Amino acid sequence: MIGRPGTVGGPAGGTRREAIKEMQRSEGASLVAAFGTTTGETRTASADIAIFTAATSQLIDITDQVAVIVAEADIEAGLALISSPHTTCAVIVNEAEPGFIRDFARALERLAPEDAHYDHDAAPHDADYEQPNGYAHIRSAFLSSPSVMLPIRDGMLALGRWQRIFFVELDHARPRTCQVTLLGRG
Repeated sequence: MIGRPGTVGGPAGGTRREAIKEMQRSEGASLVAAFGTTTGETRTASADIAIFTAATSQLIDITDQVAVIVAEADIEAGLALISSPHTTCAVIVNEAEPGFIRDFARALERLAPEDAHYDHDAAPHDADYEQPNGYAHIRSAFLSSPSVMLPIRDGMLALGRWQRIFFVELDHARPRTCQVTLLGRG
């Protein structure tokens, strides 16, 4: 139950510390790990990963590059935001299993075929790498994942056993950038 503003507890209010002690007594468990620690200096870091894509529907494993950025930032606990500043790219977390990678490309092609007609293809395209790409915008909209946020624990990305971070090209091959922003405690 929420007490008065800034406190947690029962009807009488109470402090957060009192509420934690009461939960520890009633549940017989330590909540220090659940709430974490507030020691250490707050730190931020950011870096860009340069990527040169080769084809549409390409998944590029960037896990190792992100892990190096996290390690060099000297953040013990916090969050890593991995994002794409490009409309027709995505960032996802999944397995680096060849069957998944092939299945993913086929699913994207069925979802929004590259050779279908899209009204967006008539939009002006004036940059070197731009050409009709309605299919890429549709795929991006359905994926709706320009970024992922992952925990940092004990100075490392907290990923599951098979999880990898992928930068996904949904348009034609070109130079791209993946942005990594970190926030946490040292």
